[in-house]
Amino acid sequence: MESKPFKTHNQQLKILRDRGLEVKSSAKRSLEQYGYYSLINGYKWNFLKRDSNGNIMRPEKFKVGSNFQEIQDLYDFDRELRSILFESILRYESTLRATIAYRFSEKYPENHSYLAMDNFGNQEHPETVLKTINELSRVIRDKVNERRRNGRSSNAIQHYVWKHKHVPLWVLVNYLTFGAINYLYINLENDLKIKIASDFQKNRKRSYGPCRSITPDVMESVNHIVNIFRNAVAHGEITFSKRLYSSNRNSNIVNVLGDTRINTNSQGGVFELLLALKLVLTKQDYKKLTKRIKKLIDDYSGKFYSVNFNEILQDMNFPDDFISLL
Repeated sequence: MESKPFKTHNQQLKILRDRGLEVKSSAKRSLEQYGYYSLINGYKWNFLKRDSNGNIMRPEKFKVGSNFQEIQDLYDFDRELRSILFESILRYESTLRATIAYRFSEKYPENHSYLAMDNFGNQEHPETVLKTINELSRVIRDKVNERRRNGRSSNAIQHYVWKHKHVPLWVLVNYLTFGAINYLYINLENDLKIKIASDFQKNRKRSYGPCRSITPDVMESVNHIVNIFRNAVAHGEITFSKRLYSSNRNSNIVNVLGDTRINTNSQGGVFELLLALKLVLTKQDYKKLTKRIKKLIDDYSGKFYSVNFNEILQDMNFPDDFISLL
């Protein structure tokens, strides 16, 4: 295996200059703050030379005229994009948690009803139901075992266990990951999944007027897309160029939106995430989201010279007429 010996910041700058990147000495501050791996290895790809087939040339060389500041700007663009998306994802996540907890508790008001297998659907795959129940139990156990502060509860779960000997689902859901919430929904009985989907349809109708039905399949498509991007934005992963490969899920969402101008394909990206959020956010929250996205694009569209900004929009899977489609 080829070793990767330590390089000082000055040596790292020399490597970049040797590969044809224009680098000012002030770029050292960025390497100190963000690190070579996160900044350069994460965002260099749009600026590398490619052959006639579109493959990156080896050894790596940067396009003529490309400079370090462009890579920094793309890094900053992606960081701001994550922040915008995260806020909207959390809005949806909060509503989904509350709706699931309400509908499940409405049907099964008994204490610890969410720990009983008979209260779930998907009985043909009991292992998935058990996995969900085990996750709910684990979260309760971990939170109960957290150290108490001055004899007082350190979290709401601990408080409910010690004082009420029971943790309501509407408390527990706030401590679950979005992935766990997604699987909880998947494993619910069909009538509950339909009710929850119908609740989101009613919310959409309040904002947009008459609309097509939101079914459990559509909800699962939305949750699948949101879960992938939720993990990416929460962990600081590269987001603008993230790709999804699930044409059926994209088609489900587009069909409900009813906009025949939107083309679906086997790939999805940030654009498909925005379409998914359009189904489940209020009109006011969605308009705020798209307004911030458009401003972000306006702020950064003139910062790139060695690459066309349309290439970055294509990485986000944005069509040419994305403004009118959003």
